[in-house]
Amino acid sequence: MSTTPWIILITHGTFGEELKKSAELIIGEMQDVYCFSLLAGMESKALIETIERHMAEAPRASIFLTDLYGGTPSNIGAYFAKKEGYSVVCGLNLPMLIEAENRRSLGEWEGIEEKIIAFGTEGIRDISKIIKERKGLLC
Repeated sequence: MSTTPWIILITHGTFGEELKKSAELIIGEMQDVYCFSLLAGMESKALIETIERHMAEAPRASIFLTDLYGGTPSNIGAYFAKKEGYSVVCGLNLPMLIEAENRRSLGEWEGIEEKIIAFGTEGIRDISKIIKERKGLLC
């Protein structure tokens, strides 16, 4: 069994699957990134059971990334944090996923939660304001 941490995405709809595809367009194929989707009409208990079966093989240093704080995917992540001690970070965006994969590939996993939160937050910019501050000059 591999000790390389897994990245587990739990999202509303197929957002996680599409985010993974987008990240792979930028950085190439990612191994051990698993997507779990909460679909319309799906019971959270059914999704938990699916994830539990899959996580039986997961390294303990694996991390859950979820889309919306307080939403069902984040609550499911919290369940795994409490039950199994996994790290869970919500607010998932493309920069966060890319940073997690980059850090993992470099073996820089210690403190990953803070690093991906910082990277994800740093990517949020008001482009209109930046252009105005630069007096209309484009980047």
